[in-house]
Amino acid sequence: MIGVGIFTSLGFQLLDLTDYRVILLMWGIGGFLALSGTFCYSELSAAYPRSGGEYHFLNISLGKLTGFLSAWTSMLVGFAAPIAAAAHAFSKYYNASLQTDINPLIIGVLVIIIISIIQSINLSVGTKFQIYFTIGKVILIVIFICAGFWVINTSQFFMETNYLETGDFKTQLLSSGFWIGSIYVSYAYSGWNATSYIIDDIEKPEKNVVRSTVFGTLLVTVFYCLLTFIFLRSSPSAEMVGKEEIGYIAASNLFGNYFGIIISAFIAFFLISAISAMTIVGPRVLKRVANDYNIKLLNNPKNNNGTPRLAILFQTIISVIILLTSSFEFIITSMGFLLSIFTTLTALSVILLRYKDPSVKRPWKVPLYPITPILYCLFNFWIIYYIIINKPESALTGGLFLLFGVIFYYLIRIGKKKL
Repeated sequence: MIGVGIFTSLGFQLLDLTDYRVILLMWGIGGFLALSGTFCYSELSAAYPRSGGEYHFLNISLGKLTGFLSAWTSMLVGFAAPIAAAAHAFSKYYNASLQTDINPLIIGVLVIIIISIIQSINLSVGTKFQIYFTIGKVILIVIFICAGFWVINTSQFFMETNYLETGDFKTQLLSSGFWIGSIYVSYAYSGWNATSYIIDDIEKPEKNVVRSTVFGTLLVTVFYCLLTFIFLRSSPSAEMVGKEEIGYIAASNLFGNYFGIIISAFIAFFLISAISAMTIVGPRVLKRVANDYNIKLLNNPKNNNGTPRLAILFQTIISVIILLTSSFEFIITSMGFLLSIFTTLTALSVILLRYKDPSVKRPWKVPLYPITPILYCLFNFWIIYYIIINKPESALTGGLFLLFGVIFYYLIRIGKKKL
């Protein structure tokens, strides 16, 4: 779950918000909502244990068209777009760490291709690669947090200088900037539902899914709030506004330019794990949809090493196209619009399936039902609304994308009838 969002989002949130209390509250609420979503997905995963994520759950609750559209979104946006965004951020940190000015697009394309090749070689190789990078990333964050607080509390400069800004708390809390900023928060937390895509590969999913996701979400929430506080406390907002490489800026201010470069290199290195994780999960969703709808281009069997190579190749091509044609901000808002729709519908499915399919065994149930799924849905409704109002180009792009998905769905159905 710990990916590119926490190291890139703050600069865009500072475009509209200045009060550090509002920003920290936004990250805390984001963690609470991710936990709420985790509870909803855990109930569905325990009751209907099969890989596919939203595609599988929405097929059951709202029908094949809705399920297909969620898969269509996952195939072309849900994984490919975050890979493109992570590659974009990687290029920024790469340049910062080496003090170079190489074209970010060249760096981004290369890292996407290299990771895809590694994940195509062997399933066990790709999994070990991901595990090592994730462990390293957690260690880096813990060291950064501890060292950051130590410097802030012992440095004469930081004891005399406080960069935390305040403003009209209520006005900013109720502003459109809060909800637009929440798009970036949702993006940063977006990995909380990853296990639902690979349930077939998890032993005792009715127990292990909820354990791993709840613990992971709580831990990440603590990390994100502490990191955001350190970023805000260590650097003037003017240096961070509109910038992606927030970790580099904060590290340079805390530890000096030399250590800022080193930490930036580590952040760039570990951003690779975010790309790697999505390269592992995404193609398996593609493969599942290809099997269900007999899409021959992607419906090849896994190779002897257990990797769906054609699906990985397809996702790599889409990721590169998105990287070359879209800005980082546009990727996040467009993706946030689409993914918010389907995670909201999936959370709503918990309520629908309690009525539609009451006899199914539910080894694990959402706590505080129905308050938990309702709160999750309401918050996401507001995010979707504010994207439509404040980022109409992103909403329009998302709407057209779904329209093409509907057309493609019926073309597939017509093709099946002719066979």
